[in-house]
Amino acid sequence: MNIEQPLVTMIATDLDGTLLDSHKQVSAETRKVLRELKNRGILFGIASGRPVESGQILVHDWGLENDISFLIGMNGGALYDMRTKAKHKYYPLSGDKILEIMEHFKDMDVIFQCMLGNDRFVSKSTEKTRAHAKLFCEHEHEVDLQEFLPGREIDKLILFLDPELMPAVRQRATTFSDPAYTSMQTADNLYEYMDPRINKGFGIEKACKHYGITPDHVVAFGDAENDEAMIETVGLGVAMANASDELKKIADVVLKETNDQDGLAHFVENVVLPANTDRLEHDANARLG
Repeated sequence: MNIEQPLVTMIATDLDGTLLDSHKQVSAETRKVLRELKNRGILFGIASGRPVESGQILVHDWGLENDISFLIGMNGGALYDMRTKAKHKYYPLSGDKILEIMEHFKDMDVIFQCMLGNDRFVSKSTEKTRAHAKLFCEHEHEVDLQEFLPGREIDKLILFLDPELMPAVRQRATTFSDPAYTSMQTADNLYEYMDPRINKGFGIEKACKHYGITPDHVVAFGDAENDEAMIETVGLGVAMANASDELKKIADVVLKETNDQDGLAHFVENVVLPANTDRLEHDANARLG
């Protein structure tokens, strides 16, 4: 994709640290560009580690149901079409494999959280975990995971921990491996395991296939490790000013503005919209693909 004159049919963005400000809100400037993207017929979607079910609740609360076309959830493990209400899920983890992973961290002060949609089945419920679940519109259930997991399929496993423990958790994760799963840090207090085929780049490919376009005409915004595959998959990958150094290295564009400075909105307004003045209908998107 030509950065100076990008022909764009789809935009995808991470949520925290990217689309949302530090107060977990969508700014007035961002809302303005989302409406204009819809007027131009450019698809706009969210690619998040959150379940699509909680994404639906948040989009409703923000009043953006008519401006967002799709949700990619579980870091690429689910796709939801906001117009047709169709949901697609891909490659869950087996409960037996999750028990194996838990065994490797059993001596560490982490809380295991198994995700099924926007339900969290946790090894231990605390005031912190309940507040975190509420923040993301998810429901927490404390269960005996040794009894709960056998024979089940789980969207992903989250290790919830104090940020100062993260270096030790990351180090521990390097000491074992299995072709049935992969892992990554997704926040300063979250480390996640999922099927190795699942990442946000995979989610973008599924969204493009769903809408009949190709990643060449997609712009993606991110800030963290779990955005790397998405940034590498699309035609134009954009890192926020507050992004990790690793993401900035692989991005096509590194913004000067952070998520609190409307970086996404400014790039769309100053680069994407001027280069895409004609309305693109669905068929036009398909032809461009």
